[in-house]
Amino acid sequence: MTPHDENEPYTRLAGIRIAQLGLCIALFLSFSVATLGFSFNLLIQPTFAITACAAKAFFILSCGFGFLSTVCGALACLTRLEDFRVTAQVARYRGDSSKAAEVAIWRKRYEQLGDWTWALFIAQLALFGLQAILLMFSLVVAYWQRLS
Repeated sequence: MTPHDENEPYTRLAGIRIAQLGLCIALFLSFSVATLGFSFNLLIQPTFAITACAAKAFFILSCGFGFLSTVCGALACLTRLEDFRVTAQVARYRGDSSKAAEVAIWRKRYEQLGDWTWALFIAQLALFGLQAILLMFSLVVAYWQRLS
């Protein structure tokens, strides 16, 4: 068995992991934007049903967390793109001994970008969770009479 054959399962799974992370970032970015759209749709209705002070506070916080979640998701996408760009440079020049110092710098950079991507993704998930929960609380407070 050659070293290439031994690394094949890892390489295959790493590719799947990379694709899944991008999919998850895009999925939760879509959820956050859709929830913001739903919230803005409530705002433009002729009669705004969220009138209780607590419900308004939950609603405003939900919109704020939704905006932050969207920003984190967009930044996570950008850091992933930059990570891929730098990784491609490393792959292109890793055998070139005249660029060894630059390759070492690029490797450190793509490791940092990977860390940033994961941190932004986790922040995106947490902020989306807060967005959804606070919107739910806002709607429950506003429509409690109809629910009970």
